[in-house]
Amino acid sequence: MSRGGVQLELRGPALRTRGSKWGARGTIFLSNMRLVFVADKPDNTSGLQAFELPLAYISEEDFKQPVFFANNLSGRCNMVEAGAEGPETIQWTLYFKEGGVGTFIPFFFRSCAYVRSVAGRMQQQQQQQQADAGQQFGYPPPAAGAGGDPPTTPPQQFLQTALVDPSDPTKVYLTQPLDSSQQRQDAPKFPAPLV
Repeated sequence: MSRGGVQLELRGPALRTRGSKWGARGTIFLSNMRLVFVADKPDNTSGLQAFELPLAYISEEDFKQPVFFANNLSGRCNMVEAGAEGPETIQWTLYFKEGGVGTFIPFFFRSCAYVRSVAGRMQQQQQQQQADAGQQFGYPPPAAGAGGDPPTTPPQQFLQTALVDPSDPTKVYLTQPLDSSQQRQDAPKFPAPLV
């Protein structure tokens, strides 16, 4: 999915730019794994032209619809080098300068929920494997965390619902199903990772 006519502003000491700030107008691309912003033209001082926000590292996301200004989506993103629990975060704000957001925003929040549910399931599997190994050696199992399960609807199923917003210039890219003669008959040797 892509959306032009947006402005991204980044703030935080983890940014390696002058004044720990950066902003530009450009296009945002949303996949099932990340947001990628590509500026219309590179920054003359830092040379920065694109920025990636992995959905697994995004937190505190918030959508605002002010009366007199542009709709905006904001949040925090941990630095990839620091990991999902790292101390270095960047505050980001995405301003939608042209058109509505009726397609982009629901898909963004659904994609974030899906990534978190997959990460949660993987963490539960790791804990279960550790518990099984611990029982084998006589260790007590780790304490389970409280909380509900986030939605597990994959983004592909979300795309099958009707979302129509004539004022939203978002472009949704879908893969066309392959004819059975073009499909692979054997299973791949190395399956793709979940996250």
